[in-house]
Amino acid sequence: MDFTLIVAVLGAGKIGEAVARGLAESSSVSKVIITKRNVATLEDLKHVKKIEILSDNKKAAQRAEIILVAVKAADGKHVLKEISEFAAGKIVISLMAAISIKSIQTILPESKIVRAMPNIAATIGEAITAYSPDQKLTKEDLEKAKLVFGTFGDSLQVPESLMDAVTALSGSGPAYIAVMIESLVSAGLKVGMPRDTAFKLATKTLTGTANLLSTKGMHPAELRDSVTTPAGTTIAGLYELEKGSFRTSIMNAVEAATLAAQKVAQKFED
Repeated sequence: MDFTLIVAVLGAGKIGEAVARGLAESSSVSKVIITKRNVATLEDLKHVKKIEILSDNKKAAQRAEIILVAVKAADGKHVLKEISEFAAGKIVISLMAAISIKSIQTILPESKIVRAMPNIAATIGEAITAYSPDQKLTKEDLEKAKLVFGTFGDSLQVPESLMDAVTALSGSGPAYIAVMIESLVSAGLKVGMPRDTAFKLATKTLTGTANLLSTKGMHPAELRDSVTTPAGTTIAGLYELEKGSFRTSIMNAVEAATLAAQKVAQKFED
């Protein structure tokens, strides 16, 4: 399907700005209206073709066909109430962590809601965005939503019951991975590597491994076994990771972040 859309992005934080830039590069988007209270901080966007900057959420929502809400959950209720009279019948994509479709529908009862969670890799067009639509969306509406997500990475539809876990795993995941890379760089320094060498080796090892798993469709355990030989270097390193409960720590981190998301949702409703 061919579309020419006007899209509003309410909230120009790191994710909002990245989403706006991706949308502006799409031939299916004729205009991107991005909002922020202090528009003076958006100097870099002023010269991006197809992007218009406003400080008024109401005006942006009124002019757009699709509205993306990219503000923090704490500001969400205020912003949703602001745009309520202009969002009826429109697709509203919430990028707010933890806020349920039902909660949004109480403020925007006539809108078509999609709850979505990208991650910071949207800044380079490499996000993975999990999304869950409400029942009002038609097939064409879903195509429009997927088009939006495709401008800043890949996307995957999931049941809404998994969205808090998605937030904890892929939304927060870049932070966990950054800590792991930082640790590998520190390890490189400890065994005598220059910092830039350790950094390049760590980052390329991570991206190469991820691409290999994805391209080959391999199970992670299969890849691990393929590089682990008896009495070799890899098994020595893996033994130390197991002693340090590396795997358990990652699992606990995702579980803790999931519970934190649930608390954010409760606070929004209260």
